[in-house]
Amino acid sequence: MAASQFELKEHHASIANVNNRIQRHGEERQLAADIKFNLSAPNYILDAFDPSLRKDLFRKPNRGEQQDLPHIGGDGLTEVKHTCLEPLKLNHEFTGYELQIDGHLDGTEPIVLVDVKLKKFVATPREGGSVDLSFTASAEIDSAEAAELTEAFLREDIRLSLSRREKTEQQQTDLAA
Repeated sequence: MAASQFELKEHHASIANVNNRIQRHGEERQLAADIKFNLSAPNYILDAFDPSLRKDLFRKPNRGEQQDLPHIGGDGLTEVKHTCLEPLKLNHEFTGYELQIDGHLDGTEPIVLVDVKLKKFVATPREGGSVDLSFTASAEIDSAEAAELTEAFLREDIRLSLSRREKTEQQQTDLAA
């Protein structure tokens, strides 16, 4: 069974760090950024990494433990199986993403970055069926986007959307040439 696609839609998150750097393409120098995000999500987000990971980390509650809430549904895996585990480093990398950072105030323009690489995932299972997740998003940016990312970093709390960008016909043609 294949892993599902990693996606987020206007998910509450925080920016833990922004690192602007220079990326070299031969003699060319391009501004780039590494943005570290922290968020909490339902444990089924782990299915994007490996379909068995959630079942390896969570179990159904025993008699007397917190039961699954009826409106949440799911498979009832809400209790952490191995409480002695340290946070898990996941070696997955996802490329070709579009990242959108929105503030919590309406009327603000979102920051949109394309061709983003997601990496350095760390997952911490939590009782109740959630997981704390941190990861780094890397992308080439321009100076205006660097300023916008700095403002978002100062705000800290954001709404994060991530989606896998499909290659357009023109991009596929360029790759074939």
